[in-house]
Amino acid sequence: MKFNNTHELRDWVIFVKTIEKKNLSLAARELGVSVSTVSKAISRLEGYIKTMLIKRDARNFEITSAGHIAYIKAKNLTESFQSLLAELMNPEPLIQGGIKFSAPSLVCQLLANHWASEYVTKNPMARVEIKSRELFEFDNNIKDPDHIALHYGKIQWPELIHRELKPVEIISCASPKYIKKNNFLDRPDNIKGHTLLMMSNFNSKDDMNFSKLDNVITLNKNHAPSIISNDYLALFNLHIEGKGLLLDTPKWLVHTHINDGSLVRIIPDWKIDNIPVYLVWMHRTYYSPLFLDFISFVEKKWNDEV
Repeated sequence: MKFNNTHELRDWVIFVKTIEKKNLSLAARELGVSVSTVSKAISRLEGYIKTMLIKRDARNFEITSAGHIAYIKAKNLTESFQSLLAELMNPEPLIQGGIKFSAPSLVCQLLANHWASEYVTKNPMARVEIKSRELFEFDNNIKDPDHIALHYGKIQWPELIHRELKPVEIISCASPKYIKKNNFLDRPDNIKGHTLLMMSNFNSKDDMNFSKLDNVITLNKNHAPSIISNDYLALFNLHIEGKGLLLDTPKWLVHTHINDGSLVRIIPDWKIDNIPVYLVWMHRTYYSPLFLDFISFVEKKWNDEV
């Protein structure tokens, strides 16, 4: 098969995106082309090198050994070309272009929205897309080269870069109304009759461990009565109204409420382990000025405010 040089680099870009999405339709959607265009690009490459790169049919998608090798080399090639174009078009370099930032819904609703507003005010040639997602829910979108994520805990993908941020301190608190109405809670295991408000995916562990010096008390999350939700603000509103207890509350969320007396910290001598936090992104050979600047910006905002 005679190879058409006008397709060559574009076909490799399509191939790289297809490998990362592990799906022809998703790659086509991401690139803004038809599925037929994606399929033909891969077929052209396979015809030129006379080797199958992807075994694909209506149900299966399998990368061959040659496909794995080609992906690594092609990714470096396409990134180098994109780097060349970016530097030629932006020699200053200016903070411009688009960036995608995903974070847990609570962070998006109360922090990241304000960060994005501040950032584009300072950098009017930048676009920031915020994606709200629940904790521990990840998909291949994180492999987008313009995507940065704030994540609780590490993701076990070797190609990802993790930058450690300030961990989330977890405390227990209650509203004065709840304390007045219910029995005093002096130990974390003294919760009989107390209604617990619990996030279904705030912590991947089934139990909550409270420690005080050498003593450790473990609470199983299957406590009753309890209300469980994947929407933290829904639970937090009940908490403020005195309808239950949040025993694992991010301190950054409630410190103003504790200061104004609308919430009271309980069992302060019993500690819950902090939750590690990372900024996560795909490794690449070239990062735009916007990408590098935005990472530094978010890191500073998080460490200063949390």
